Amino acid sequence: MSGLIFKASIISPIFMVTDKEEGEEEKVQEQPVPETVSTNSFVMIDYVIKTKETGELVDTSLEDEAKKAGITDTTRTYEPRLTIVGRGFVLKAIEDELVGMPVNGYKTFEIPPEKAFGERDPSKVKVIPLRKFKDLEQPIGVGSKVIINGREGYIRSIGSGRVQVDFNHYLAGKTLICDLWVRKIITDEKEKIYALLHSRIPESTEENTSIVIEKPKVIISLPRDIYLSSGLQMLKQVVARELIELIPGIEKVVYVEEYEKETRPSEEKSA
Repeated sequence: MSGLIFKASIISPIFMVTDKEEGEEEKVQEQPVPETVSTNSFVMIDYVIKTKETGELVDTSLEDEAKKAGITDTTRTYEPRLTIVGRGFVLKAIEDELVGMPVNGYKTFEIPPEKAFGERDPSKVKVIPLRKFKDLEQPIGVGSKVIINGREGYIRSIGSGRVQVDFNHYLAGKTLICDLWVRKIITDEKEKIYALLHSRIPESTEENTSIVIEKPKVIISLPRDIYLSSGLQMLKQVVARELIELIPGIEKVVYVEEYEKETRPSEEKSA
């Protein structure tokens, strides 16, 4: 496949026949044209990203695509993902393609290395003595990821007591193919808050989370079973900052934790 490919779907207008009195001619009314994505839009998308050279699956929100690639990650929930255009939730190249797309729109396009993970830099490939890896907990092999002096790399070769480590991103120098669907453009403020919360804290859903908007304040009650989750406090700060920046009129975010008296077996018997 050469060049940049665009296959934007066209949404055909839907026509509705109105009720009419006897003798009246039928009146045909066209429904409003679907809204399109713009900067700062809250958009639910599905996507499939593969490398152009080998067709290797890089990432997807679709479970069927993951299964076809032999990926079985039971810790991941496959579902449409939230992106806020211009906020860096996805690659800028994908954000640029999203702008102007309608609800239910689809397109496929290429992302060249300079707009993805950059060109490969040969100077980032280092040869390190094998003895430097003796303290690692797990054995190493070609393709293993390692962290050396705070830098993440992967092993390209091992031989003669030396290890060749590539500190380029593993997708550096690769052209990507992206299939992209716009599932929904969120306009309701409370729905935006739910979507943002779920994107940052996946355990939070509309079913187990309460949101009350009392501008300039929004009150959020998260489910009790995630109160002690690792990194939750940092994520709450991230969500609060984003809500204040993105939702007009919101100046304060309040998180509420509720604890109830637990009834002991002896108390149940006496009752």
